[in-house]
Amino acid sequence: MGIMSRKTFIALISIVISISAALYMTNVFEAFGLHISAVGYFSFILGLVLTMVFMTYPIKKGMPENKTCWHDLLFIILSLVSTFYIVFFPDLREEALISGVATNIEVVMCFMLVIAILEATRRMVNITMAIIAAFFVVHLLIGRYLPGPLATFSFSLQRITTLFYFSPNGIFGLPVAVAFTIVVAFMFFGAILRSSGAASFITDFAFALTGRWTGGPAKAAIVGSSLLGTLEGATVANVVTTGTITIPLMKENGFSANFAGAVECCASNGAQIMPPVMGIVAFMIAEMLGVPYVSVCIAAVFPALLYYLALFTQVHFHSAKMRLHGLPGDQLPSIRKVLKDKWFYSIPVFVLIYALVWMHLPVQHCGLFAALSAMVVTIIDFQRKKETRKSLKGWFVWFLEIMENTAKDLLVPAMACASAGIIIGSIDTSGFGFRLSSMLVNIAGGSLFFLLLLTAVSSFILGMGMSSVPCYLILVILVAPAMIKAGVSPMASHLFVFYWGIMSFITPPVAVAAYVAASISKGDPMRTGYIAMRLAFVSYAVPFVFVYNPGLLLEGPWNIVILSVITATMGVVAVGIGFEGFLVRNFTLVERLFFLIGGTMVFIPTTRISGLIDVIGFVVILFGILLHTRRHVDSLHQRR
Repeated sequence: MGIMSRKTFIALISIVISISAALYMTNVFEAFGLHISAVGYFSFILGLVLTMVFMTYPIKKGMPENKTCWHDLLFIILSLVSTFYIVFFPDLREEALISGVATNIEVVMCFMLVIAILEATRRMVNITMAIIAAFFVVHLLIGRYLPGPLATFSFSLQRITTLFYFSPNGIFGLPVAVAFTIVVAFMFFGAILRSSGAASFITDFAFALTGRWTGGPAKAAIVGSSLLGTLEGATVANVVTTGTITIPLMKENGFSANFAGAVECCASNGAQIMPPVMGIVAFMIAEMLGVPYVSVCIAAVFPALLYYLALFTQVHFHSAKMRLHGLPGDQLPSIRKVLKDKWFYSIPVFVLIYALVWMHLPVQHCGLFAALSAMVVTIIDFQRKKETRKSLKGWFVWFLEIMENTAKDLLVPAMACASAGIIIGSIDTSGFGFRLSSMLVNIAGGSLFFLLLLTAVSSFILGMGMSSVPCYLILVILVAPAMIKAGVSPMASHLFVFYWGIMSFITPPVAVAAYVAASISKGDPMRTGYIAMRLAFVSYAVPFVFVYNPGLLLEGPWNIVILSVITATMGVVAVGIGFEGFLVRNFTLVERLFFLIGGTMVFIPTTRISGLIDVIGFVVILFGILLHTRRHVDSLHQRR
């Protein structure tokens, strides 16, 4: 297959995936009297997605990407035959579900699909998730021979086939359903925004808003990356997208290469925890917990704001310490002009929020409405300017490119969700999840704090190198149940493991985002990662705090919530100032300790005992301020 014909074939598959998803989600098939079952649709899309993976990504690095080898063709055949069997023979699936026994042909089909999914996961997500999913397949086969808590019943091939291939708790369960409805809708939305003027609007708006302030370029990087990154779903992609603009500007303003890279890392990683989208994870949390999407946004918003407050605080006082002023007005866009020329790019976001919060439409429909509004806005904006105007053919080509990019963006979450279906099906059947939770609780010895430490370490290790969607899925399946069993609320448990899962992106020695940022800044990756850890200290601490104090998730009595918000805000600011060691002049060691210790005391959960600790913390911070102010005044008198 030639290069051009191969690219055309991949593009054709991408377009079929996008069109099929849009038609299914809008119930167009039903309008014409065609009943398409959910499993039939999922099977059809999964087969095409797997085909795209094997045609696009080689079996190992270094091999040519423009050539489909014999082993890729073999995996494509395994994928299409096993998925289209369900598409073309739905009655046989119903018979297997009723009887509970799969035929030998169906056993072969099931394991063909499992092998294809595991290999595609290895190529698209990472080898860790592929190994975990493979373990849970083998676990069902040889469970009786495994030692200790790993031991379980061994299941027949027919039983495993019914579980993985036909059961609604298997491969075609909730994760795949979310991927091929909600996720694909928002991938479509994101693809349109990336091809429009929305990115430049966000970047210009961020610089117009904060560029004049002390350390303006760094603050603009925080604002821009947080807004763009919440739609990206991948920290590294966000660093590459915005960092190429913000990091050089920060360096020109006087920031060191390592600090500039660290700011971009933290801003990009924080976007994964910032509502309303959270890199698609907000919708997945809502589906997994069976709660309204708005509840997830409410719970996640204040911890995310604390994260960015700490980042802003440290950037501001670092800039003040280094005497780094904002950019001159003639180098910045006018906020009035930015809003006048591009305000309409905010319309799709308001459409999304209105549809989600006030109209209470299905999430996938909200994503499609937002995508449609983004498309209309983009066409109007491009057509009104001569340099961007397109012909009808040009817009047709643009739309085809949007659909192709949508399908490509879907590959990672689709593979992660398919593997998650394998893991969930195995855990539910074998009872391994219950035993794993019991084991973690027993190791913790009844100590919630020790359990949280174990969970944090497990989440950090399992989340290494994964983007937000697969990271969340693997952690919520394997680790979160132990916290829930120990009495932690489901919402806090899900957010806890997700927060800790994505911290590997900025934490050495992994720190993938730090390596990418350092390649742009020409700094040292490890030094960049260590600075990022300091800037992002809230993301390490706040999950522990909201487990003990649900007020940070805006849960509980309003008096507790308000007190929690106030104390946490003051504590984060104090600790941030203490880390930078500067207020109106450089701190002494004693002054820095006053801020760090006092801020930590205020930040810890508010209970009957810690109410007194809050008061002591406030007093300690006040002493630190008084000492610092007195030393500064004395210095001014000496100069006179």
